[in-house]
Amino acid sequence: MPDDDITAIMHNLTISIALPPNQYHSSAKTLLGMPLELREKIYRHALVTPPKHSLSHLATCPFRQNHTKTSIEPAAGMVLKPRIDLSEDKMLPWWDVSECCCAKRTGLNLLCASRQVHEESKRIFWSENLFCFQSEDEFVVCVGEMLRPRYRRLLRRVYVASPDPWKTCVRSAWNAFDGGYVMDRAIPRWCQFWGVLNQCSGLRYLAVRPEVVRRDAAHVANLRKHMPHLRALELTFVAGWKDAENGRWERDWGNFRACGGVQRETVFARAEMAVDLAGPFNASACKEVYRTFTTNFCVYVERIVRERFLGLQDGEDVDLHHGKVLEGLNDERTDYEVRLPTGKTAWIRFMAVPQSKRTRLALVKVRAVRDYELRKSGRPTEAEGRAVEVGKQRRIEKRERDDERDRSRCEAVLVKKRLRDEIRAGEERKKKDDAREEVKKAMEETKEIRKSARKKIQEEEVFEAEEYAEAEVEVEVEPVEEAQASDRPKTPKKPKISRKRRGLPRGKRNEELQEFLAQASWGDEWHHDEEW
Repeated sequence: MPDDDITAIMHNLTISIALPPNQYHSSAKTLLGMPLELREKIYRHALVTPPKHSLSHLATCPFRQNHTKTSIEPAAGMVLKPRIDLSEDKMLPWWDVSECCCAKRTGLNLLCASRQVHEESKRIFWSENLFCFQSEDEFVVCVGEMLRPRYRRLLRRVYVASPDPWKTCVRSAWNAFDGGYVMDRAIPRWCQFWGVLNQCSGLRYLAVRPEVVRRDAAHVANLRKHMPHLRALELTFVAGWKDAENGRWERDWGNFRACGGVQRETVFARAEMAVDLAGPFNASACKEVYRTFTTNFCVYVERIVRERFLGLQDGEDVDLHHGKVLEGLNDERTDYEVRLPTGKTAWIRFMAVPQSKRTRLALVKVRAVRDYELRKSGRPTEAEGRAVEVGKQRRIEKRERDDERDRSRCEAVLVKKRLRDEIRAGEERKKKDDAREEVKKAMEETKEIRKSARKKIQEEEVFEAEEYAEAEVEVEVEPVEEAQASDRPKTPKKPKISRKRRGLPRGKRNEELQEFLAQASWGDEWHHDEEW
C-alpha cells in the first residue's frame, strides 16, 4: 500500500479534542511559552522607539497646552528631564528644570522581567535603537561610566548633537568618570571621548559634532581600525532662530532643559553632512572636511532656512508671528530635502515648529473627552484642577506675603528697640566718659598743684641755703671788723631795721650757729695768719 494512502487512513482515524483552557501547560500561557520569532516581535515593538529628537509631546504635557497658531512647540527630546547633571553643564539652583518626560523610553522594565527575557531582548534594544546625546561629555558619562563593556559592543548607532556653541577648549580639569577635578594638570578633553568610543567596535552609524574632526585627526584616521563595520560618518549641525520681538529677553544658549519659554519663540533645525569614509584621514584631510562643513555646509543650510522657510532677507530680524514663515512649516511635516549651491542635497529636520490645525483640533477633542470622563466620575477637570492649584498657590503666596509682612514688622520693632538700647547705651557710655574725663582733669589739677607746691618748697630751700651761706660769711668777717673797730674812733650805731626772714625760727637758728662756731677753729686760724 502506498505511503500516501496510509497517511490518509491514519488521518481519518485521528480525532482532535480541544482541551479546556485550565488544562494547558503553564508555559504555553506566558511570554516564554511563545515561539522565539513572536517574542522577538514583542521585544522589538516594546523596546525599539524613534530617536528622542523626533518625538512629540503627549496630549497631557504642559508643552502642548496654550499654543497659538504661530507659537513654537519644541521637540520632546530638547526639554527632556535630565537624568544626569554634568559638571560643565550643571543645572543652577535657581533654574526651573523641565519636568517633561515625553521622550523617555517606557518599555525598559521588560529587560528586568527575567534573565532569559534580558538575554533575548538586549541585542534588539542596543542594536536597533539610535542613541542621542547632547555632548561628548554626556556620551562619556552614559556609555563609559554607566554602561557595561559587553553592552558597548552591541551599540550600532550613536548621534551626538546640540544647539550649544561648539567648545573650543581642548583641555579640561574635569574628570567625566568620577566627576572630580584634576588639580595638577588638565586632561585633554577628547581623550576620554575617544577612549570610550573606540570600545564601541560594533558601530554602523556615527554622527558627531564638527570639533571632533578638527581636534583629533589621528583618532579619526583609526576609525576603520577600531570600527571595521562602520558604514556612515556624519557631522551634525543644530541651530536656532529666535523671534526678535517676543523672545528678546529669552535665552538661546546653554541648557534648554532649564529655559522657561525660550522654546516657544525659537525655531530649531538640524542637518548632517556625510563624510567619505573611503578617502584618506590625515591631518590635512580632516582640516579640509572641517573647513568644508563650517564655511560651506553650515552657511548654506542657515541661509536656506532663513530665506526659504522663515521668509527673511539679509540682515532682517526673525519674525515668527506675522506671516513670513512658510505656510506648511508645522508638526505635520518636519523633514525637507534641499539642494545646496554646491549641487549636493541635504536633509533639514526641524525640531521646534508651530502646531498644525489638525494637531490643535485633535488636542481639543482629546481634552473634551478627558474632561467628560472626569466629570462623569465626579472628579474635577484638568482646567478646574489647574484653577484649584492656582488658587492654592495664590493662597500660599498670600500667606507667605502676610508672614513676610509680620516678620518685617517684628524686625522693625526689634530694630527700633535695638536703636533705643544703643542710644541709651551711648548716653550711659557718654556719662561714664564725662565722669572719667572730670576725674582725669581733677587728677591733672591736683598734679599741677602738687608740682607747684614742690617747686615752691624747692625755692624756699634754695633761699634758706643762700641765707645760711650769708650767715657763715658774716661770722667769718666779724672778728676782723672788731679788731679794726678798736683802732678807729667809735661812731654812733644806726638803728637796724629788722627784716622778717623765712625759714627756721630765730632762736633755733642762733643755737645752731653757735654750735657750729663752737666746733670751728676760725679764731685760731685767723691769729695764725696774722702772725704769719
